Amino acid sequence: MHFHGYEWAGDGRLLAKESERRPIESSGFRLSELPPMMTGWWLLRPATQIRGTWHTAADAADWLAKRYEEHTPGGDPWLPIDARRQRALAQLARASDVIWSRWVSDSRWSGHYLIACPNKTWPTIPCPTRRAARPSA
Repeated sequence: MHFHGYEWAGDGRLLAKESERRPIESSGFRLSELPPMMTGWWLLRPATQIRGTWHTAADAADWLAKRYEEHTPGGDPWLPIDARRQRALAQLARASDVIWSRWVSDSRWSGHYLIACPNKTWPTIPCPTRRAARPSA
């Protein structure tokens, strides 16, 4: 098992474009950079959207904490980053996805996602890096 990291920050009103966030035909899903409606659906996106891949929960959680701090100045007043990182480690150890997202202003959304691969909730979705490595027919 390994973990792929994804992120998206932008105008949070764009999250209402649900058709781009669901893997249905003619939806624009594959080309969209908006976060999918379900975490495991990140694995359906092109491998170029992956921001990093880690083989240990600790390395993945370190990336998540660093990116979260960069995108959310002042952090989360209710849950300090060290406690947040420890919770992420526990989730990743159980092969669970971890999502840290929040509004950083009235309209700006910031989201950071660690997706377990293979994904226990979506076991039929292949790894995007292995899918990308296959020669085309």
